[in-house]
Amino acid sequence: MNRIVTIILAALSVALIIVLGFVTFLLIRDTLGQGDDDQAAVLPTEAIPITVPPTDTVLPPPVVNVLPTNTALPTNTPVPPSPTLAPTDTPLPTAANTAVPPPVVQPTNPPPPPPVPTNTAESSQPSGARGLLASNFSLQERSKFGVNQQIWFDFSIINTTGGDVPYNRLGVLPKKDGADRFDWYQQSYGGPNAVIRPEGLIHEDNINLPEAGSYTLRLAICFDGYDACISGGGTWVTMSQEIPVTIN
Repeated sequence: MNRIVTIILAALSVALIIVLGFVTFLLIRDTLGQGDDDQAAVLPTEAIPITVPPTDTVLPPPVVNVLPTNTALPTNTPVPPSPTLAPTDTPLPTAANTAVPPPVVQPTNPPPPPPVPTNTAESSQPSGARGLLASNFSLQERSKFGVNQQIWFDFSIINTTGGDVPYNRLGVLPKKDGADRFDWYQQSYGGPNAVIRPEGLIHEDNINLPEAGSYTLRLAICFDGYDACISGGGTWVTMSQEIPVTIN
C-alpha cells in the first residue's frame, strides 16, 4: 500500500512539472508576440523565476504495524505436593522376656570324697558333682561302630555354683564286660589347672575302640589331680547315663 501511494505521488509531481512547463512556455510565447506588435513595450530585464518542485519528494517513513506474535499458552501450573502428615506416635517396643538364670546354689559343708576306687568309676548312675551337671550326653548319627572307627558324641555341662569349678579330666569312659577300660578312655577336656566356668560348656568329640565286643559308654569326670586321674586312679564321677554299643 505504501509503495502504491509513493508511485502515485511521484506521477502527480511529474504531471505538475509538465503543466507548469507548458504554462511557462505559453507565457513566454505571448510575451514575445506582444513585443513584435508593440515595439514600445519594454521587455523585462529579469526573468521570472520558476519554482520547480523537486522530483524526489522525501516521504515520511512508512509506519510498520507489528502484529502480535502467537502468545504461548500457559503451561500447566504444578500442583503443590500434599502436606506431609506428621508421624504418629510409634509404640515403644516392649521388653523381650529375658530368661532368668537359675539361682546359684552354694554347697554347704559338702561331704568328704568317698574312698578312691581301684580301676573303677564311683558309680555307673548319673549324678552331679561339685555343682556340675551333665544336661546332655548322646551319640551322633554319623558314628561308625566298627573296630577303630569313629563313634561321635556330644555333651553339655551346667555349672550351678556361679564360680569356677576345678577338675582334672572330663571325657567318655568305656566299659567292656562289666569292667571300666581306662586305657581306652577318651579325654575331651582337662589338665593340671583346668576349671569349668560359670557358663558351663558344650562340646563334641569321638572315641574309637580297638576290639570287637559289647560296650557301654558314659561321660565321667575326675577331680583328684591330673597325675592320679591319668593313671586310672582318683575319684571318677559318672555324669551321664550309660549308652550300650556293639563293635563288630
